[in-house]
Amino acid sequence: MAITKTDFINYTRCRRYGALEEIHEDKIDSDMTLEEYIKEEEKDKYKEILGTMFEESEDEDIDKTIKIDIQLEALMEYYKEVEVNAGLEVERIFGGNTIFSLDTYRQESFDFSKNGIKYLCFVDIYNESNNEINIIEVKATTSRKYKKLEYSIDKEKFPLFTKIDNFYHLAKDPNISKNYASKVEKLLDRFTDEGKYIYDLSVQRFIIEGYLRENNINTNVNYYLATLNDEYEYDGYMENGKRVFRPDKFGNTIIDFYELNDITSMYQSKINIERKNLEKYIFESDETPCKLGVQCALKKNTECKYKPLCFKDVPEKNASFNYKRFVSFKADGIKYNKYDLINDGYLKLDDIPKEWLTSENHKIQRDCYERNETYINKAKIKAGLESLTYPIYHLDFETLPCPIPRFKGEHPYYQSPFEFSLHIEKEPGVCDKELDNYVFLAKTNEDERLELVKELVTRIPIKETGGCMLAQNVTFEKGRIKELAAIFPEYKEELMAIRESGRDLLEIIDNNKELYKNLGFSDYDSSTMNYYNNLQSGSFSIKKTLPLFTNLSYKDLEVQNGTQALVEYANYKKMTDMERERKQAALVEYCKQDTWAMVEILKGLREAIK
Repeated sequence: MAITKTDFINYTRCRRYGALEEIHEDKIDSDMTLEEYIKEEEKDKYKEILGTMFEESEDEDIDKTIKIDIQLEALMEYYKEVEVNAGLEVERIFGGNTIFSLDTYRQESFDFSKNGIKYLCFVDIYNESNNEINIIEVKATTSRKYKKLEYSIDKEKFPLFTKIDNFYHLAKDPNISKNYASKVEKLLDRFTDEGKYIYDLSVQRFIIEGYLRENNINTNVNYYLATLNDEYEYDGYMENGKRVFRPDKFGNTIIDFYELNDITSMYQSKINIERKNLEKYIFESDETPCKLGVQCALKKNTECKYKPLCFKDVPEKNASFNYKRFVSFKADGIKYNKYDLINDGYLKLDDIPKEWLTSENHKIQRDCYERNETYINKAKIKAGLESLTYPIYHLDFETLPCPIPRFKGEHPYYQSPFEFSLHIEKEPGVCDKELDNYVFLAKTNEDERLELVKELVTRIPIKETGGCMLAQNVTFEKGRIKELAAIFPEYKEELMAIRESGRDLLEIIDNNKELYKNLGFSDYDSSTMNYYNNLQSGSFSIKKTLPLFTNLSYKDLEVQNGTQALVEYANYKKMTDMERERKQAALVEYCKQDTWAMVEILKGLREAIK
């Protein structure tokens, strides 16, 4: 067996992880077969691509801890397209000799041994040019997170990364100002969105440099991160049935390259400390509980697989950190995040001292918990309901945030709609689940967006009928409609009319400060939520609010959430005709349930204020 790059990242989370994995000295000494390595790395790639989809998604309901499933193989083709296009760009820009392959057997690998432990990694893209080695790590994330990083000098802002020719470079601040140093430190934090990919490349550098030392090779090595260019717009060009990503009309290429020699060098001292800790963790094998922290990645796609063990004393609902929109509590000048609370024994909602609760919503939530009562501001709910105009078009989109733009006008991780459900409520409470519903579902993975747009504007003739479009988290639906209007300008007027009529169901259940101030409510009322029940556990997602008003459930559906929906759609080509027909029926029922749920919640709110 060997410690792979993925192993290194996992085993250095905390001292307990390796012990729970039962990684002992006898296992470390044995060799790891290439087949074992490939299996492990492929699994990690599945998690990475799905995790990046969540990272780039605006869907608050998405299940970020979804387990790896065979269906996710449907998503790998998009990841592979990222790697292929990165490889082609490397050949074009770097010249020289380039090795990259979708077949791990043909990728360049490095390994070295230290203190009886063998460290091993494969390289996504290996390039030799001008007597130098270039290592390029490909990530199916976008460059947006790096482009938006800025530092300031005397109130003037500068980008942390600047593009020179084909590469982004870390900007140099000659004075190393405090602000600049804090932004660089963000890159040196393996648990931030910006730092985790750089850390991955830095671990690879640690293994490569170990290999070079062990073999007395004195060659200059450069380290690059290749990401998707978030500004790239696909023009729809294809050759032999395959997408070809030419420079777009603005001159953007689909791949951005970040030269990270300096930052990965800075990381090496940290990684060497982690290497020493790793050896200690393995040889001492201490599985007793240790402090929780960001390494646990609670509720993220990278959540530690031993979370159920380490969090066994933390309640699933109404935990101490389940206060609405909780970030941290502050007491005596000390900030407590969710991990601090658990480490200090604050496990349940009522473990938090009341004097820590400065938010009125948190005080309401605490009262509901202690008294086991439901909070209802009937006046606000009544006013909110009366502000809706009919007919109400309850709308919900299902989208695929694909890494690679699939169709003309799309960007990387564009939320490409493949389905919508619509329930039309003509008057308060007047809506039939079947007769007043329409679902559009793409029957193939080809571009059916125009058909979707035509059906949408036909089914929601807002300019003729008036009324409003209602959605749970309407910002998402508005965003998709605006994008479709840009791609299909012939329908822009109708689409934008739908968008402008948009209202949010959360305004009625939760709150909208501006709306209720305009409706004449006080500063206090317009700042507090309208409805709360302990079953929500601090959340206003539709899955949490639906059981408060109806027995309607997703548990009996074959497709139960948006994550499953996008995976089933992406997996069309893997299915037989019979399987695809069954899955499409399941997708229709799921999306229909989402809009019918909104009808039921409105009905429940009307009943609640009688």
